Amino acid sequence: MTWKQAWEEGRTPWDIGQSPPALLELVREGNLPRGRAVVPGCGSGYDVLALAGDGRHVTGFDLAPLAAVRFEELRAKEGVDPDRAEVRIGDFLLWEPPEAVDLVWDYTFLCALAPNQRRSWAERMASVVRSGGELITLIFPTSPLHGDADRPPYVIDADLVRRLLGDDFSEKEVRPVLHSAAGRGGKEILGRWVRR
Repeated sequence: MTWKQAWEEGRTPWDIGQSPPALLELVREGNLPRGRAVVPGCGSGYDVLALAGDGRHVTGFDLAPLAAVRFEELRAKEGVDPDRAEVRIGDFLLWEPPEAVDLVWDYTFLCALAPNQRRSWAERMASVVRSGGELITLIFPTSPLHGDADRPPYVIDADLVRRLLGDDFSEKEVRPVLHSAAGRGGKEILGRWVRR
């Protein structure tokens, strides 16, 4: 099944109807980079909307056209200016930004990629985040959600992300998440990485 088909059939169990508590806490703390931010695999765009503001322009990416339609509904309902938040239909791994970005937020993007795509993920992160910019990963799931290891979401952990990012990023913070959405408690780790 493709991501487009999943949306068309309403099979989107990853859509929890809101941004994860860990992101909302980061936004409230106010110590996120300003400028241009990107959310790959953004789905309905809750995280795009949560990050929009405080001097940020946020671009989300998703493969499913219905995700972008849902985002536009939410954006209009929340009254967020389209100049502050947008969703593009397309493959983030193929995106060539006009300039490097200040922040990338990854939640449920890396875990949705097949293991043979992980190197492409790391290369894309290194190419789109400016020197001194941040990649924030809400690493999920850290334990299996279903019995089929051959389909997403694939189990990932902080050590895997460290290995993938290698010498391109320095580790700012890696810690367990204290507040998670229902059913995700104990399966999330927050990682903050600074582009060298």
